[in-house]
Amino acid sequence: MGTWGPGLYQNDTTCDVRDMYMGLLQDQLNNQAAYEKTMAFFKDCLGDEDDEPLLWFALAETQWKTGRLLPEVKDKALAWIEKGALLALWEESQVGVTGWIETLKNLKATLESPVPKEKKIRKPSVLNQNLWNVNDVYAYQFHMEESKKHGTFGKYILIQKIGEGELYWSEGSVAMRVHIFDRLFDNTPTLNDMDGLRLLPIGQPGTSGELFMSVLLDYIKKKEYPAGYLTYLGSKVAPINRMILKNSTLPWVGLEGRFNHFYQLWQGEEYETVEEGVFKKKI
Repeated sequence: MGTWGPGLYQNDTTCDVRDMYMGLLQDQLNNQAAYEKTMAFFKDCLGDEDDEPLLWFALAETQWKTGRLLPEVKDKALAWIEKGALLALWEESQVGVTGWIETLKNLKATLESPVPKEKKIRKPSVLNQNLWNVNDVYAYQFHMEESKKHGTFGKYILIQKIGEGELYWSEGSVAMRVHIFDRLFDNTPTLNDMDGLRLLPIGQPGTSGELFMSVLLDYIKKKEYPAGYLTYLGSKVAPINRMILKNSTLPWVGLEGRFNHFYQLWQGEEYETVEEGVFKKKI
């Protein structure tokens, strides 16, 4: 589970569960079928003290919003809320603890309020998630409010497309697989600024085993693609150009929070290449 904040959708698990369930409804599955298919896909979360509560929280909140909250989903989510699920995750951050308590409080209030009338879910027009050419490099400027508290607002990072991959929650949708470079720039960088930079690992420094260095960038609504904050720098052969077969996705709207979180974690840490596209922390 990757976590970059105490909000309900500031972690990988809730975002992935929500996106898959909504994608199935958009494919015109009925609620029971969408629920069962989502549970089957995320069955490995069951029994995991970190991921299981997030699975129920995301399902319950999304079902409530769409007017489809199932009794068993509501009961599971409320039970985990009563246990104070995942508070230990934030024990070293008072801001995180306070934020997560507020998140659980708001979720509980939502789930215990009357469920809205069932909303009609339309199949969306197909969004082009695969906008760049392989090896294209863009500068992305941080512009979201949350980046102000991290001191990254207005700064830039480099992103390069290295391949493509199918989004598991939307059959037939192909998204861009990208590398994100481990460097912040005060001004718009150039293509040459990419030379010698390492890639930012999307994982915890203490993680055992392999760290995959790429993600699939996706968005649900066209307005979530940050065209106004992207500057095309050119095309350059990627330092590692083999597509990594791992369905790790990151919504564009979560990019800044994820970078802010992992950028801080990896400063001063070292890692080495194990094989093309796969890294391991140096011991």
